[in-house]
Amino acid sequence: MRAFSRQCNPATPCSLLNLLMSFSEKEKHFHHLGLSNSSLNWSRHLLMQRSQVTSLFGADALWRKGYTGAKVKMAIFDTRIRADHPHFRNIKERTNWTNEDTLNDNLGHGTFVAGVIAGEDAECLGFAPDTEIYAFRVFTDAQVSYTSWFLDAFNYAIAINMDVLNLSIGGPDYLDLPFVEKVWEITANNIIMVSAIGNDGPLYGTLNNPADQSDVIGVGGIDYSDHIASFSSRGMSTWEIPHGYGRVKPDVVAYGREIMGSKISTGCKQLSGTSVASPVVAGVVCLLLSIIPENRRKEIPDHPTQMIVFFSLPSVARLEWVRRFLSHH
Repeated sequence: MRAFSRQCNPATPCSLLNLLMSFSEKEKHFHHLGLSNSSLNWSRHLLMQRSQVTSLFGADALWRKGYTGAKVKMAIFDTRIRADHPHFRNIKERTNWTNEDTLNDNLGHGTFVAGVIAGEDAECLGFAPDTEIYAFRVFTDAQVSYTSWFLDAFNYAIAINMDVLNLSIGGPDYLDLPFVEKVWEITANNIIMVSAIGNDGPLYGTLNNPADQSDVIGVGGIDYSDHIASFSSRGMSTWEIPHGYGRVKPDVVAYGREIMGSKISTGCKQLSGTSVASPVVAGVVCLLLSIIPENRRKEIPDHPTQMIVFFSLPSVARLEWVRRFLSHH
């Protein structure tokens, strides 16, 4: 795992922040012991289909109906994307919030995340290829960031009215109050925030901030046998434990092992981690939001639990829910 840090700034508290993607190839085996023949066949099917995670969620059914993420504004806070990358058809804006004079992704993490959400290469399809991508560069090439950079970038995301914001990053410091309070402001402005829960499993009590916040959809990882990935963090919300209680997280799990995504310049690669699982969920959210007319999207349930119930419905039932919602409003 590559470690990123939001380092001390004279104006803001110091907080540790990690980029939550595993670059290792370990633990490729899948546990089939005790499974029936039908389960084994299904597991083999999943293994064969794993390079196209979109097919496991039935994304093609919505594509055939003309829903491809159009007019959904997706903010990706990461290491940026190259402007001429051939995998993306709708990069709306790239902004740099660091102290480096570059708009490119020289590390590959931001490009990979964006590819899972909105890539259109046949080898590593994203969920919502027509989603409007707003790439926020909040990490330097030295893998460093500051709280103040995030605060400025969050303010801009609010100002330009983002629909969804993905954070494939996190850290243990829930006491970074300026950062946490700005996260609350993001969600209060009806921006759906999706964040990786962390790669510090299998121990409990390892949740990362901001994914452990109540208003953020915290995403854990599973493998293609539908087992919780060993690396996926889990436990009670760490920011509440000092008060004697906590809430179980993550909120939702998604495939996060050996997922295909975009390389820095061209081509595809395979990576694992909750950084991968988070854009899987964010991509699904973008795709489903495009079902709803643009002027009605802020009216859908804005609490993460309600969102999860809505997005866990089968696609046909979800379409019917949208039709009923619109007919009664």
